[in-house]
This record gives sequence, structure tokens and C-alpha cells, in this order.
Amino acid sequence: MLPDNLDQIRKNIKYAGIIFFIFFGIFALNPFVNIPAGHVGVVFDKLQGGVQEQTLSEGLHFRMPIFQSIIEIPTRTQKIVFGETQDIGSQASRQSMLSAASSDLQDVYIDAVVTYRIDKSVVAKIYHEIGIDYEIKKIVPKITDQIKTYTAKYKVAEILTNREEIKTRVFEALKEDLAKANIVLEDVNLVNFDFNPNFKAAIEQKQVEEQKAQKEEYVLQQIEISSQQKVKKAEAEKQAKILEGEGLAQYN
Repeated sequence: MLPDNLDQIRKNIKYAGIIFFIFFGIFALNPFVNIPAGHVGVVFDKLQGGVQEQTLSEGLHFRMPIFQSIIEIPTRTQKIVFGETQDIGSQASRQSMLSAASSDLQDVYIDAVVTYRIDKSVVAKIYHEIGIDYEIKKIVPKITDQIKTYTAKYKVAEILTNREEIKTRVFEALKEDLAKANIVLEDVNLVNFDFNPNFKAAIEQKQVEEQKAQKEEYVLQQIEISSQQKVKKAEAEKQAKILEGEGLAQYN
């Protein structure tokens, strides 16, 4: 009986080992993928020739190990920040300040915040045609081009007073431009404009001179008013003396 029991034990150990290696192999190959909220999974299938049109929605999915890889693409609102703007949020990407030129060829530096999203229905197409780095390849260059284009339509002295008009024109043009790449523009915010230090110094000097001229004009006005008051006072005193003299003459 003992040898039979040993044989059975050996068989059980063998089967347990096989089952263990099967499960170990399954988990090692990682056949399951979890798509997080606000993302879509693009399926790259080696057996079927590359990127598949059908994507994976949020949640847990099975994939064919070795033959299928899943690329997670965000579909929630994304933010690109240009320059030193604060409070960009944890999901924002940072780019350097934008530089442009005004219509009178003065240097202009812009801090901007742009928000956009990708339509879920075209995620696979965008990945197939552009790749995972679609933001750097397509979105950032288009933003830069449109902001430079519309900044260049104004003289440097007109830019600050026309900020909202520039923003509106950039938004409308950029929205149409990005739509061609299946990207939805949500907002453009031109946070701050800065200028060449020499130009700013000239503006400040101009303001000082204008304030000085206004002060001088005010002083002249006060002198004129004072002179007029003295003339009126002298005329009144003269008139009073005349009346007084006429009164005395009549009395005598």
C-alpha cells in the first residue's frame, strides 16, 4: 500500500506543479489590461497587421500575450502651458514661453494656456497617423503658428488693448486647424504679454514725460485761474471805488 500512496503523492505533486506553472505563466505574460478612467486603449495586433480600429473602453480587458500590446491614450481634457504661468495642474504639460513679433517688428513674449481633448472615436486613427507624441508633433506647432500669426497683425503698442480680440481670432483659427487633425480645441487663454526691455523702458519714459506734461499743464491752468481771479478782484475793487466816489460826489 505504501508504494501506491507514494506514486499517488508524486502524481499529485506533479499535477500541482503543472497547474502552478500554468498560472505563473499566465500572470507572467500579463494577459489582462486595465484601462483607467479618461483613457482609451489602442490595440496593436501583430497577427492582424498593426493598429486596430476597435479600441478598448475604460475597465478590465483581456489581450493576447506577446501578439497584442495596448497603448493608453487620454481622452479627458488636457492642458498645455506656455511660459511661467502658475497653478498649471497635475495633468498639464509645460512648454517654454512663446516668442513672436508685432507688425512694427518689436519682440513680444507670451504666456498662454491651451486646453484640448481627443474624440474617443478617432483615437486609433490619431495614433496610427501621428503616434503617441501627437501633442509635440501637431498641437504645439499649430498653437505657436496661430499665436505668432495674429500677434503680428498688431503694432506692439496695440497688443495689450486688443488682447481679447487677439485671443478670439487665435481661438477660431486654431479650432479649425486642429479639427483637421481630429483634435477638439476647448479654450485658449493668453495670460500675459511681455516686451523687449528697451521698448518697456521707452514706454515708461513716455509715461513719465506724459505725466510731467500733464502736471505742467495743470500748473499753468492753476496760474491762469489765479490770474483771472486777481483780474476779477481788481476789477471789482475798481468798480467799488468808482461807486464809492460817485456816492460821495452826490452826497456833497
